[in-house]
Amino acid sequence: SLSGREFQIMEILMQRPCFVVTTDVFLSHVWGWNSEVDISVVWVHISNLRKKLRSIGSHVTIRASRGLGYLLEVEV
Repeated sequence: SLSGREFQIMEILMQRPCFVVTTDVFLSHVWGWNSEVDISVVWVHISNLRKKLRSIGSHVTIRASRGLGYLLEVEV
């Protein structure tokens, strides 16, 4: 099961397959522009999602593009 924020992050990634999603997109869409949330909160949620995907044996992973953002991809 996913938390509300994890669900929102996965939803954004799934709506943009094969495209890099910046942390700014996550911050604005999940927490809102007026939020005082630090970028590290996004990192923690991404880490939790990766663990959950691995735990169910999913062939989907969240790949980081350093300095750009995150990409949802299927492992072959």
